[in-house]
Amino acid sequence: MTDYAPGQNAVDRFSGRGAQGLESVRLRPLWRRPWVLQIGWQLLAVVLILYAAFSIVANVSVNLPRSNIGFGLDFLSLPTRFEVGPNYLGATAVSPIWETFAVGFINTVRVSILGIFCCTILGLIVALARLSDNGLVSRVALIYIETVRNIPLLLQMLFWYGFSTLLPLPKQALNPVSGVFITNRGVYLPEPQLMAFQYWALAALVAGIISAVFIFLFAARYRERTGRTHRVAWAAIALLIGAPFVMLLFASIGLTFDTPSLKGFNFRGGTTITPEFIAVLVSLSIYQSGFAAETIRSGILGVKKGQIEAARSLGLSPRLVMSKVILPQAMRIVVPPMTGQYMSLTKNSSLAVVIGYPELVRVSTAVIAETGRAIECITILMAIYLSLSLLTSAFMNWYNRRIAFVEK
Repeated sequence: MTDYAPGQNAVDRFSGRGAQGLESVRLRPLWRRPWVLQIGWQLLAVVLILYAAFSIVANVSVNLPRSNIGFGLDFLSLPTRFEVGPNYLGATAVSPIWETFAVGFINTVRVSILGIFCCTILGLIVALARLSDNGLVSRVALIYIETVRNIPLLLQMLFWYGFSTLLPLPKQALNPVSGVFITNRGVYLPEPQLMAFQYWALAALVAGIISAVFIFLFAARYRERTGRTHRVAWAAIALLIGAPFVMLLFASIGLTFDTPSLKGFNFRGGTTITPEFIAVLVSLSIYQSGFAAETIRSGILGVKKGQIEAARSLGLSPRLVMSKVILPQAMRIVVPPMTGQYMSLTKNSSLAVVIGYPELVRVSTAVIAETGRAIECITILMAIYLSLSLLTSAFMNWYNRRIAFVEK
């Protein structure tokens, strides 16, 4: 049996060198010491990255002048020279390119936010159906999940966009409600013509909604801290239907609507929801809801059965058990993977370029065709999508910290 010196660590015992081994490490040349090697490899990596970046910049600076293509962001002030379709900024073919990029950004953010909301709601419904005791409902939900997850998103976009061609022409438009027309060119809706006082009324309603949300959040935190409940329902109702309702009532006097009407081969007036937007929103929501449903289902199954049985023993209804016991605990499991789902949905919106929806990639490809500034446009695209992903991740991480269980 080998005797080891007192205080000899496990590495020395395993190596069998002991103090002699430690002394040999100290006597190594400086360039062979571990910390020197670590710093050296890191410096080498930095040098290689800088060399690659310098090579790319040098190559671009040499070859762009040969092609008579400039470099910089000065092209953003040039006229667009192409139409981007209906937009909130009123951009046209003579608008500067930066304004067209702003239209693409707004369209991307709009379809992403609505898609996140729709896929979350649809995913929750499908997850609950998947967990249903009814065999038929559970199997239908399973078929839905496996179908939408295994058909490429691009094909789903093309399918829903092609579905719009089955709708009638403007002259034979469907008219389910007065002032609403559904055609293969989009859905036409009446648009309210707001005056200055009506804008103030709308602002009061928004302020009432925000105030009611803050009151409910304060009541929830007060209940968690003290165990006592504040009755805030009537205060919230007063904020929602009090002054805002009175102002909206007065503002509605004289409120007019711009109703779409058929003029020539298409409708004029009102507001339009294009078939491209509908196809992108529906396909993104359905495709991503399949993944969200499985994520939510795994979170629900992750809640301990003892918690559910304890809630049932207290006489809580199944609805209260789900809303007050299961879902709050499942959220702590669901939020981190759902962050990736939301980021994926935002990035997948770039596939809408194939059906002509004027989002960032569509706008960028058109600008590149007009100006030849591919490097600048692609850089702008990467910066915007990176920012959107980081903002989504930051918000979800903040929300995850708020709902995380903290032991005391």
